[in-house]
Amino acid sequence: MKNKKRVLVGMSGGIDSSVTAALLQKRGYDVIGITMQLVPKETEKQSACCNIGAINDAKRVASKLNIPHYTINIRDDFKHYVIDNFVNEYLLGHTPNPCVECNRYIKFDALEQKCKELNADFIATGHYCKITSNATKSRFFLKKAKDEKKDQSYFLYMLSQEQLKRTLFPLGHYLKSEIRDMAHSLNLINANKKESQDICFVTKGNYQSFIETMIDKQTVKPGNIMDTDGKILGKHTGIYHYTIGQRKGLNISHNEPLYVIKLNAKENNVIVGTKDELATNIFSIHTYSIVNPDQINTNKVYSVKVRYQMVPFQCKLLHINKKEIMLKATTPLQFITPGQSCVIYNNDTVIGGGIITK
Repeated sequence: MKNKKRVLVGMSGGIDSSVTAALLQKRGYDVIGITMQLVPKETEKQSACCNIGAINDAKRVASKLNIPHYTINIRDDFKHYVIDNFVNEYLLGHTPNPCVECNRYIKFDALEQKCKELNADFIATGHYCKITSNATKSRFFLKKAKDEKKDQSYFLYMLSQEQLKRTLFPLGHYLKSEIRDMAHSLNLINANKKESQDICFVTKGNYQSFIETMIDKQTVKPGNIMDTDGKILGKHTGIYHYTIGQRKGLNISHNEPLYVIKLNAKENNVIVGTKDELATNIFSIHTYSIVNPDQINTNKVYSVKVRYQMVPFQCKLLHINKKEIMLKATTPLQFITPGQSCVIYNNDTVIGGGIITK
């Protein structure tokens, strides 16, 4: 490659971002590794990822590849946009997705800022997805990865045309098994490293216990668990203990199984109902982003995901304005949860997505 293009690679210390750096170096790019300090310093040692060991692994891989490496501290932004949002959303009766918010406000913004400082042409991460373009490179498209089980396009629906233009996702064309084989062939120190499945800042116990470390428990008041007719069936000790569709842990007796169908934070009530009452097929999303505005049309049927690891279902787009998109599933569903991300696809192409409202 003549006049090497410079690329900043977000290196987490894991196998995917390490091989990303190696692949781009092999392709002739001038690679610089960037590792972000995200979690609070006091929990850094216990974090499932983003911990001291991960930072050291990233530095050792960068040294192995003979590329520069920098560590940047963005803990304050991460706490504000990701951790505080996570806690507040649960207190409102929503089920947030911290990885989406981290991509929306933290990772790509931080890399782009560093990109300007270091006069780089591109940023890159170890996400499994693809970016394609039209012939004139005036329009870019975000697509699912080759490895369907690892595809992470769900978490990246908020990327704009300008961001896609400056971003590289080399892993989108490989299977995870191929990436691990590459790590072994390169003798990378993290070739056998296991993947973290945990929320990086929830270091002990479950998310409920984490929330309790972040709030004044005196402000959490018990409330009623009631059916759709308003009949009180029991008591709850905090709305954040519950999610839509939950059946276990309600501690109420009834002649048929009951599920959480609504969380009313304003009235501090948990509403339960039958499986049929849980089902819905019309829902709306807010804080939405559209990758290619000319590709979205009302009354068209799209493939939709409202969870990362799920088989997409069919939805018709009923309505779109500046504030929200309304969708109708072709069959009633029992897992539409406010706070989660809904991502809209046309075959393997991401059209856009947003946060489920109701």
